Amino acid sequence: MSSTHATAMDVCATMYGENSSSSDTVDRFYESSATTSRSVITDIHHLSRQLSVIDVPRPIALVCTLFRLQPPRAGFLARNIDDPLFQALRVWTEIGDICENESFDGQKKTIVEHTLNILVLPGIHRDGHHRPHPSDSLIPVSTASHGGSHPSAPGLPILGTSLTVPSPLHFKLHIITRLSFNEQGRITHHRDFWDVKDVMGLVPGASLAQWIGTRLAAKGLTYVSSFWRTPSRINVAERAAQPTSDQDALEKGMSPAAQVATQTIDMP
Repeated sequence: MSSTHATAMDVCATMYGENSSSSDTVDRFYESSATTSRSVITDIHHLSRQLSVIDVPRPIALVCTLFRLQPPRAGFLARNIDDPLFQALRVWTEIGDICENESFDGQKKTIVEHTLNILVLPGIHRDGHHRPHPSDSLIPVSTASHGGSHPSAPGLPILGTSLTVPSPLHFKLHIITRLSFNEQGRITHHRDFWDVKDVMGLVPGASLAQWIGTRLAAKGLTYVSSFWRTPSRINVAERAAQPTSDQDALEKGMSPAAQVATQTIDMP
């Protein structure tokens, strides 16, 4: 595996997964000219780490934090006070296909297709079985854990049975990450592509609202089109229903000369 291949996987797993990042992650992966402010990338990495796992603290710990009180260290209230009450959110990424190419000047580009998984209330879900990806055999154990340490399809268990149903609290966002590397193997350009439809699908009810909106828009265009064509059809039908004078004369058996004579007599 090339160094750029491993770096691309580490960047995606660090940015969107649960991999812990050190303070020198940006210095190791990114070139100094990759951004005008390297602190921005550092803040993004730090924010992604905070959002990857969100825990709900225990009430005693929450009260002590809000009112700046000293938490109890002994007794019943101090039991498991530092442990979270439950986990509210878990975010991880599943690495898909990775494509690499190299130009004549030594510049390398890597495109990574991965899926960002967002699971709300992971404690009430049952772990599914991970479906191995065809490229898993090409990924070392250290990097394969980016996508294989989490269930590919977590579901909600049915009480009293071993069955599970698809969870409405599991959201997926398909992302395409494009990285450019220099000859030293450092990232000089980083861009992520998100589909607007997939992003809207993360908002509860947005997919249904979008579906209803598209259907209403299609019906509206159909009515406008039918209303626009109705007058033209009526005019064509009226013109077709009104025969010309030549057709009337021919139907009456009059010759063209007799028709001219008749029109001359009718003139005042």
